[in-house]
Amino acid sequence: MLIVVASAATLACPSAPKRVVYDLAGRIAVADRWSPRDVLLFGTPAAEPHQVEGFYREAAPPKGDSFLWSKGEAEISLTWPTAEPRVGVVDLAPYRGVKGQSAEVLLNGARVGHVTLNDLRYRYRIALPAEAQREGDNRLRFVFAATASPADDPANPDRRQLAAAFYSLVVAPARDEGLEDLLARDAPHPFSVMETGSAPALVEIGPAVVRYAVRLPPGAELRFSPDLHPSARAAGAAASFRVTVETRPGEEREAWSRVLGPRDAAPGELSVALPGGAGDIVRVGLHVGGTAAGERHAWGLWTAPRILGRVRGDDGAAGAPASLDGPPPPAEERARARPLRQATAGMNVLFIILDAARASELHAYGYARPTTPEIDRLAAEGVLFERAYTPAVYTLAAMSSVWTSQYPERHHDAASFSEPLPRGRLTLAQLLSAQGIQTAGFVANPIAGGLNGLDRGFTEFHEVWREIGSGGDSFRQVVPAWLRANKERRFFAYVHFREPHFPYDPPPPFATRFGPDAPLTKEQRRDAAFFTDVNQGRRSISDAEREHLVRLYDGSLAFADQEIGGIRKALQAEGLLERTVIIVAADHGEGLMEHGWIGHNVQLYEPLTRVPLIVRFPSGKGPASRRVAAFASLLDLAPTIADLFGVMGRGGSDREFQGRSLLDVMAGGPGRAAVLSRTVWDRPRYALRDERYKFIDDTRTGDEQLYDLRADPDERRNLTSTDPLRTAYYREALQHWTLGLARPAAAGAAGRVFTRAQCEDLKSLGYLGPDVKCPEN
Repeated sequence: MLIVVASAATLACPSAPKRVVYDLAGRIAVADRWSPRDVLLFGTPAAEPHQVEGFYREAAPPKGDSFLWSKGEAEISLTWPTAEPRVGVVDLAPYRGVKGQSAEVLLNGARVGHVTLNDLRYRYRIALPAEAQREGDNRLRFVFAATASPADDPANPDRRQLAAAFYSLVVAPARDEGLEDLLARDAPHPFSVMETGSAPALVEIGPAVVRYAVRLPPGAELRFSPDLHPSARAAGAAASFRVTVETRPGEEREAWSRVLGPRDAAPGELSVALPGGAGDIVRVGLHVGGTAAGERHAWGLWTAPRILGRVRGDDGAAGAPASLDGPPPPAEERARARPLRQATAGMNVLFIILDAARASELHAYGYARPTTPEIDRLAAEGVLFERAYTPAVYTLAAMSSVWTSQYPERHHDAASFSEPLPRGRLTLAQLLSAQGIQTAGFVANPIAGGLNGLDRGFTEFHEVWREIGSGGDSFRQVVPAWLRANKERRFFAYVHFREPHFPYDPPPPFATRFGPDAPLTKEQRRDAAFFTDVNQGRRSISDAEREHLVRLYDGSLAFADQEIGGIRKALQAEGLLERTVIIVAADHGEGLMEHGWIGHNVQLYEPLTRVPLIVRFPSGKGPASRRVAAFASLLDLAPTIADLFGVMGRGGSDREFQGRSLLDVMAGGPGRAAVLSRTVWDRPRYALRDERYKFIDDTRTGDEQLYDLRADPDERRNLTSTDPLRTAYYREALQHWTLGLARPAAAGAAGRVFTRAQCEDLKSLGYLGPDVKCPEN
């Protein structure tokens, strides 16, 4: 018999049972892993800076051990302090479409080996002679004999050319006898997870350490069952096991230790209380090493390693939810917004996007200049979200996320970041049009239109930039007439301004609205090459030029604001103003040299990630003069608009949309615990921003930044070197979140299905709450 498990929340009080807050085996991909050998686990964030070229970045972690598909040639970077004879063990599997696969192996351009691949996953030894090495950076290159494409099957749209799957690479000096042991068929894989009954077991090949930076929940304790790997017992080996806790940087203290020999019985499950108070950040280390007899076959298992605490099942404040998006709001939170849903029933929605508008430049957000009187008026009559963020700092991904309510890693999946929105993604326009709602789009930016598939689902779509022009005043010729023609129908209208995006060249009188029109010439402000030269350091920009740039940007914003006022007047003229919910937002922000960059795409500081979000309800139908401090993401707009039309949940939107309706938040419900943003490129930078801190991770280089936004709102003081524990915590939180972004939920799933034995095992381990009812048989 099977059961569908859906656990209820337990109150976080001293008598409450403890729940799993951190599943350590499930977080091995993002943990800090140490070994005296060079160990690369492909498909994990730590390996990305070593992947020079020739790898496809997977959108979601595969089941089992992580891996990456390679192209016909793949190159890896390894750093060695000196040249000495070394040996590598590479774990590969050929793509199933390639028969008789083989590869030439080159080190710094010199041929060092040839491998003929088995049909299945296998480990191969590669000698790396000292004469082919160099001090510092070394390049190990695999040149495969052939590739094949999944698209060779007509039913598969994946056009990638694949050669082999890379699982791991372990490199050590040639004198390391333990490395040769890894070639045995029954040898474990480094830092892997194996199933032992109903529980996962973390595998360590000693000497090794896995460290986890965690925020302690109330009553925090570590539970685990240590044992030797079966192959270690068969080899007659012993291993030492240790647990350490680092409460302050550099102060790692032992909390438990034991040596297990080949004849020792496994000690069963153990519990270690973790020192510190709820909310403290500590680093827990799981160590496996050799004994006085040696280190060979010091292979250890940590079965069901997990940190438990007294938290509610949905509590992300003190714990570590699977996603920092948090769970869907409970029924009582949804009920809070019921009056708002009833009051707005039958309303239209007008959705306005300003391109590259940073929230900090709007007067309603505290800016000194009166840049946006019309938007300020809407904010005074409605709801202003003080902390709304874009999931991507470039239009293609940001607007794809707006329409699909999905992170770029899901809506573009295996597609390159620069490709159009792939088909098969449910869009808001498709959902609304299918329910008989008139949907129309008007765009002045070509990136936001049909070129990138962003017109999908609209009843009608107007490329205003092509038909009339890209200036904000172009909408005067089409939007009022469309409103007049459709005022008797229920509609969703989308208007996408180009302003204040480059070129920074507002028409008169806006070019001089906030000061003199100098020293930047008209040619410079319209010349992308000029700003590229500034960004690349080939040309400096003076303080006067930078101040002029800001005035021009502000003037462009003021120009767009004037045109928004004109659209409001058109609504009023047709009797639609009090029958229409107006939403004003931006796709992303803009850098204006605060951090040495003009534009967007590549940085993740607040001016680029924080965007305006204002919702104006018809008079008396919703909140007015309200400012919401809770976090919101542009992913939340599609669910919010669908909720306003009463269609949220239809057409599969409850499964496909990753965002949540903001009607609940506007009615007083909680918002997100954190927000996520990314840059362009297939290997982007990511930023995680929560109540106080922002962490930025460059997946290409491994560079990191941590800012305390409460003490340093301008993001000037990088804390990674002075606060390593907090840096490690945010690194793991961010990477754990991003690794799971594209993993879709099973269609129609209401929970995970377990047998009775599995259910009881998971309850006993704390993975399921005590309130879960297991099947009878």
